Amino acid sequence: MISTPDIIKQNMIHIMKQMSGSCPRMSFVKTPQVIRYESDLPHSLFNRIITYEGLKSDGALNDIATIIDHYRSSKGPFSWLIWSHDTDAAELASVLEEHGLKKSGQSPGMSLSLANWTYKAPSISNFEIKPILTTAEFSWFKEIALPAFGLQGETGEVFMQVNESLALREQAILRHYVGFLDGRPAGVVTAFQDGETIGIYNVATAGEYRRQGIGSALTAHAIREGQVAGGKIAVLQSSEMGVGVYRALGFSEEVRIDFYFG
Repeated sequence: MISTPDIIKQNMIHIMKQMSGSCPRMSFVKTPQVIRYESDLPHSLFNRIITYEGLKSDGALNDIATIIDHYRSSKGPFSWLIWSHDTDAAELASVLEEHGLKKSGQSPGMSLSLANWTYKAPSISNFEIKPILTTAEFSWFKEIALPAFGLQGETGEVFMQVNESLALREQAILRHYVGFLDGRPAGVVTAFQDGETIGIYNVATAGEYRRQGIGSALTAHAIREGQVAGGKIAVLQSSEMGVGVYRALGFSEEVRIDFYFG
């Protein structure tokens, strides 16, 4: 039976595989040792090693060096993720540091069992949540998400194109929601349902609307929609500041994800 940390990891792998498949500028690579993706865009979000296994196997150190050199040859930023539940996590961190990669952050991977889950979001006056169903409505998503995630120019355009293409196709893979406060877009969230797993992504609130419970309300809404569609577990990768918010929804921390940048 797959462990909860691996459910979190697999959901991330699957969404990035789908995003890579929908964008000709991204390539998804999977071998017995590594799962990674790359692009010609100068942002680590689009150039990442998600997981590496088999560090003690013959040739692993040379393989890691080759991967690092490959990304460095593009002269753009890239990130390498290390999952705390992996057997070789500490050793892999040392190898990456020896190659000059630096740890720049950590994200708690969290999960929520939906068996008997209920949550009553605090009432927010004049607040309404709507699904994004058309290209025109993606202007709401763009207005909130791009500034929140620091995505600009061509990188932001590709991010929008990928999210739109996976949501508006005949067999939609992503579901995007926008929250309106007093009629103005105030926050967004994305849900990626992979079988019985609901992955929560792109939770963002516009600066002037923060600390009003909008992120919690949007996350809870996306989870409820996924629960109706057969979801049994919700997973996400939180910022350190967001942990308390997600705990209040019922999430618990399952794994730590370290980000190493090169």
